[in-house]
Amino acid sequence: MPDPVEGRTVLNVQCPCCGATIAVDAGSGAVLESREPIDPRKGADLKDARKLLDEETARIQDRFRQIVEADKGREAAMDKKFKEFFEKAKDEPAPKPVRDIDLD
Repeated sequence: MPDPVEGRTVLNVQCPCCGATIAVDAGSGAVLESREPIDPRKGADLKDARKLLDEETARIQDRFRQIVEADKGREAAMDKKFKEFFEKAKDEPAPKPVRDIDLD
């Protein structure tokens, strides 16, 4: 967005990992401003702690379920590939090993 005072273009960039935001001058590449991410756990009091812990636990368990489901599909695919390669290897003769002396 152009800065009306100085006529420069400012890019606001948000970090995908931590959520921090920086404002960068597009022309010079200088960092004009940086803002820490807003962490709801820092502003919460003890009354909200149980709710935040339950939300965090639910999020972690949901992510774990997603990983397990993805791994199940991957396991079946890898098992299928292993069986295919095993059958192909049974039919072919074993290759002669390459020795260091043969490379000269």
